[in-house]
Amino acid sequence: MKLQAYFVFCILVLFSGLTSCKRQAPQLPSNKNIAVDTAVASLLTINQDLIHKEDSLLEIYVKSKNETFKRSGIGFWYKIDDSGNGNGIKNKAACNFTYKLLFLDGKVIENGKKSVVIGKKQLVTGLEEGLKLLHKGDIATFIIPWYLGYGMKGNEHIPPYTSLRYEVRIGN
Repeated sequence: MKLQAYFVFCILVLFSGLTSCKRQAPQLPSNKNIAVDTAVASLLTINQDLIHKEDSLLEIYVKSKNETFKRSGIGFWYKIDDSGNGNGIKNKAACNFTYKLLFLDGKVIENGKKSVVIGKKQLVTGLEEGLKLLHKGDIATFIIPWYLGYGMKGNEHIPPYTSLRYEVRIGN
């Protein structure tokens, strides 16, 4: 009898040891229902397609100008028309510049002078990032795609989805 009980005990221990080595499927917390929002996913795809199309059109535009524009890592185009001899523009630094804002067809939207602090989001993203490439005294031209400019909303002077041209001169 003792031998049978010992034998049953050994089988149970062996069986429980074999089943405990199996990897269990991960369990999600019950309050973490992850639902895929198909509307958001569709909008992201549409926006990526619009951005890709805009980048292609701007590349054609830049090539048609026969000028030596370079494309930045985030998507705007720039060329330095004249180099100054001042210090580079850094984050949290004051920057004074004159500018001319134009549609890509050459129509002037506005021109003037601005004094901003870089990094304080006082300018559209494309222009602010472009200014960081410059030095005091530089004259440059930027082609800013709509997604780094006034975006899908535009403003009272600039229609939605409008890419722009900035001609800037950094003050000394």
